[in-house]
Amino acid sequence: ASKTSQQVAWLDNATAGPLDAWSRDTQHVAFGAGQAWGQLARDRVCFGGSLCATANFVEALEESDAPFREARWDAVVGLAPNISLAKEYNVFAALAEAHALSRPAFAFFLGRGLRDGAELTLGGWRPDRAASPLVWANMSDPGYWQIKLSDLVVAGKPLNLGCGCEGCCQAVLDSGSSVIMGPPFLIRLLQEKLNVSENCTDRTFPSVGFSLQSREGQERTLTLEPEDYMDREANEGTQYCWAHFMPMEDPGRGPVLVLGMPFLRKFYTVFDFGNQAIGFALARQPPRDDGASAEPAQDLVVNGSFVPQPAAQLAEAPPPQQETTHKSSEGLEGNSSLGHGQGTMPLLACRGACYSPRAPPNAADSETAKHAS
Repeated sequence: ASKTSQQVAWLDNATAGPLDAWSRDTQHVAFGAGQAWGQLARDRVCFGGSLCATANFVEALEESDAPFREARWDAVVGLAPNISLAKEYNVFAALAEAHALSRPAFAFFLGRGLRDGAELTLGGWRPDRAASPLVWANMSDPGYWQIKLSDLVVAGKPLNLGCGCEGCCQAVLDSGSSVIMGPPFLIRLLQEKLNVSENCTDRTFPSVGFSLQSREGQERTLTLEPEDYMDREANEGTQYCWAHFMPMEDPGRGPVLVLGMPFLRKFYTVFDFGNQAIGFALARQPPRDDGASAEPAQDLVVNGSFVPQPAAQLAEAPPPQQETTHKSSEGLEGNSSLGHGQGTMPLLACRGACYSPRAPPNAADSETAKHAS
């Protein structure tokens, strides 16, 4: 704990300290397949050194071995809009209420390769990270960053899932998920349609798209190509493939599709709390230095582990376009020249090795944080 931290006794009182070591609440928190137990605390929380607010959090006292023992991050920063223990435990809301942010919005950029970096922008977003106009969709549930899908599309053909019913075909954006998860029946259907087998020598696979209705009422489809949703490894003339789809039981809020890192690497995603909307644009990935900018260099897969391409094959990311404003929907705009109340912070770049004790090339040296939307 820092010198300015305060212990908190009860969940229903954000500031009252404990009278003794026993008169206080303890909390159990489930994170993925892991669990943690802790006590309540309050402190000044800062991002990038300048975006600060006082917020409450759970100070972990005991953690399960998986995934925490070999994790290369120090904390879980929850960014969902309304699932915190209490409003004082929502760090992003605390920043907004303290007027530390120029607007209540943030954005994620995840590089396609390990050397491409990753970043979180608070207080707005960077239009120079977008390679297409933002498509805005209204949130369907204020608890998670959740939207309603119209259908799924494989190889350009709708699956006709019957998404017209109330509460059907819901999707949650989650930067803490390394794969795309969904109800077992839906994942089985996708796997059948995509027909990805472990031995995939010389095979091609179809695209998969997520259709939604934009704020303007237009039907839009956000499409992943095979290289976006699967990994391919070559070994002694044989190619092996793994699709990033995983079945998930009902999380207690009805069947949902969780769009994790494979989706967020393809689409620069903006989370606008003020307008209760989520924006999607093709992510502007750093180009290769051979002129083929449309195809960023992918990480190699060797014995199931990701290895970044040699640095000589990669070019620098495009510089910010100074004083450029992008507007794609009424009242929703961003400025690439980040000023007061805005900041961009680098994130730990990892693919399949976020829990390895060995640091990858160019990884942050310390105080990395796992982010979960």
